[in-house]
Amino acid sequence: MDNDIKIGILIPKSQQYPGLDKDFMRGLKLNNLKTKFFVESIGIAADDKIIIEKIQKLNFQEDVSIIIGFFGHYNVDEVYKYASNNDILLIAADLGATLPYETVTPKGVYINSFGLTESCYHLGNYLTTSKKYKKIATSTSFYDSGYGMLSAIEYAFKEDSNFSGHYITPFVPREDEAIYMDQTINNQEPDAVFAFYSGIYAEENAGFVSQNKITQKYPFYVTPFFINDKILENYKTNPHNLYVVSSWMQNDTETLDFTSEYLNTYSESPSVFSILGYENGLILKNVLLNAKDFSLNSLIEEINKLNIVGPRGTICFDKETNRTIFNHYIYELNLDSLNNISFRKIETLINDGNFIKAFTSFTKPDQQGGWQNAYLCH
Repeated sequence: MDNDIKIGILIPKSQQYPGLDKDFMRGLKLNNLKTKFFVESIGIAADDKIIIEKIQKLNFQEDVSIIIGFFGHYNVDEVYKYASNNDILLIAADLGATLPYETVTPKGVYINSFGLTESCYHLGNYLTTSKKYKKIATSTSFYDSGYGMLSAIEYAFKEDSNFSGHYITPFVPREDEAIYMDQTINNQEPDAVFAFYSGIYAEENAGFVSQNKITQKYPFYVTPFFINDKILENYKTNPHNLYVVSSWMQNDTETLDFTSEYLNTYSESPSVFSILGYENGLILKNVLLNAKDFSLNSLIEEINKLNIVGPRGTICFDKETNRTIFNHYIYELNLDSLNNISFRKIETLINDGNFIKAFTSFTKPDQQGGWQNAYLCH
């Protein structure tokens, strides 16, 4: 590898997570790639036409034919098609917050996802099979509820398991919203609660649960985006059964090498966005080191053989979907004698990739809920 290799970077600017672009680039650069980067902003990644224009600019103006991108989910198939039709190797990252209905990943496009809906599916299977829970309550915001999380967890339910009900915070919360949340969930008498919030809505929710103490009444299973400083402070005050389902958490003992290197380099802990940037850079680094030449076919041949170790486990791409497949885990919040909080891995949820494969063959609903771009705008 040398500095003559040109790599295009397409990166969004998130209103919900203003550090997304910085974290992604920091993770990417941690690989010390000896290449020349050309970075283009794609806004909140909700406009496929803008993204394609930026790909055209990189391809025609800078002769870039290898691109790493962090994308949302809205109309992203059009982006994939354009890249493939123009012989561009595209290594994409996403959060996996929506379900990939009727998706065929074209030649030369590879997707590395954080797998939020996969986490939800495996959680549903865990709650109804391992824990034998019958009634699951959900708690979320109007913004988050439109994505694929609920469909994913319900897909895993057994015949005698179901949702006991849904609590959804309205667009404009009521003055006593914390009381409404408490009453709604209590009336359901659930075995457990599945809660997912993001961005400003996670902050809003943390205020509600600090008032009504609802997380202390039932086992709460949440996604990583639910966790914030206020939630952790509440936990320190009164430890309770709070669990996170995810493919990675910051202090996972099995990924301390990555976390330590990131912390030593940037004096900050890595985020979800950091690890996606790091993994995509690691994928590219290994492909460039081992490819016979930098032609598209040679790069594709090498990426199809990829089998390397990353922070979330073995990185390889499924031959049918061109997507990474990682196991997911249940992490339990733990408070030690020094009042330090950690996330302790208590369950491994084996992922064979069949959940995502199933949805790529399902017919897309006429209308899908949710805002245009999961977890990147509000």
